[in-house]
Amino acid sequence: MKVSQNALLPKFDRKSDYFDYFSGNSSTVQQLEDKKLTAGLQKSYILETVDGGNPDSQLPIEDLFSRSGLKATPLPLDRTAFDVSTESGERVALVEQVDSRYMTLYTLLPSNQSDKLVRSAVSVNPFLDHLWLSSQSFMALWSNVLAGNSGRRYGKITFEHESIYEVSEEDAGEHLPDERRTSRFTMVDKLDVMAQKMDPLQQEYAPLASITQMRLPAQGRGGHDLYYDGKVTNRSGSFIDHRTALHDVVGMYRSLTRSVERQLWTSAVSPSSLGVRGVGSVAEIVFSKPLAEDLFRRWVMSMFNNRRNRFRLTGYAKWLNATKVHANAIDQHLWQPLVMEFTPSRVVAILPHGTCGNSVNRLISNIQRFIDPKVTAYIGDKEYGALIPAAAV
Repeated sequence: MKVSQNALLPKFDRKSDYFDYFSGNSSTVQQLEDKKLTAGLQKSYILETVDGGNPDSQLPIEDLFSRSGLKATPLPLDRTAFDVSTESGERVALVEQVDSRYMTLYTLLPSNQSDKLVRSAVSVNPFLDHLWLSSQSFMALWSNVLAGNSGRRYGKITFEHESIYEVSEEDAGEHLPDERRTSRFTMVDKLDVMAQKMDPLQQEYAPLASITQMRLPAQGRGGHDLYYDGKVTNRSGSFIDHRTALHDVVGMYRSLTRSVERQLWTSAVSPSSLGVRGVGSVAEIVFSKPLAEDLFRRWVMSMFNNRRNRFRLTGYAKWLNATKVHANAIDQHLWQPLVMEFTPSRVVAILPHGTCGNSVNRLISNIQRFIDPKVTAYIGDKEYGALIPAAAV
């Protein structure tokens, strides 16, 4: 990857110096203003790794990023932060360890370069994963946006649903590239207007139930554009405000993931119709209406015949008939085993004790975006949305 030279970071010994640099404060750091101004917007990526409750399997940050072909070097005067360089030695990012499980990567690279860098780092590394924000998580954040800001302030939400499995490869040649249904709608308006219009619009048009981006208002002007995979673009005038918003999102997500895991690990069931011997926990995703048979088949085949599928699952699918599939699967994040059943009406996963809650978050958020925006998910006997903290930030 060719890196924009004007977006490379200088070398500092403390993360506070990097924060001053991102903020544009020259009183404590000597910086080249022209170089800073021509770099891209400051972007952050929230990443998840092995649960800190299992120290034997936890990798040091240096080893974690070396698996992705990057060099993470701890700052001499701050061991909770690391500068990140490419194999050619270009300093492209700063990583801050929020806690033993979550970290944030800060960069000035243009989005096309930073997105590729982070996606590549995650795709080859079983010990790294994105955050995966479902529409339910976004709605919890939205409630806090409404509660903490004047209704006269402007907000921004993007709804997106892409029907990538509706047209087969054979049929694709008969259609123009823009004929596949892709619904993307961005609403920008005063918060009180958005609050009035959102629910009627979502009821009328199902793809608007799939939220993929939301602007979290800053304390001053602008805000922080949060994406469904944990990317956050700073469009405010304050890096410190941006960092606070990131940590608030991590706090909400940490609480949700722990709730999912507690519910999974305490809702063990006896052997089920899936033919699983032993004890597991059930996660169930119910579609708002049965999937068309051709869509169902293309989706399942894509998931298990493509190592780099969007759901980060691999394994062997056994077709019992045209509309029922059992699969012995492996989650590519932490290589956790799971047994799954697919039908046009639902997906059921039997998960062993200790399964990472991030796997459930990823499955739900990606099904919402690419399969059915209005799915309902259950973890054991509880609805998924009920596990999201009411006070998200």
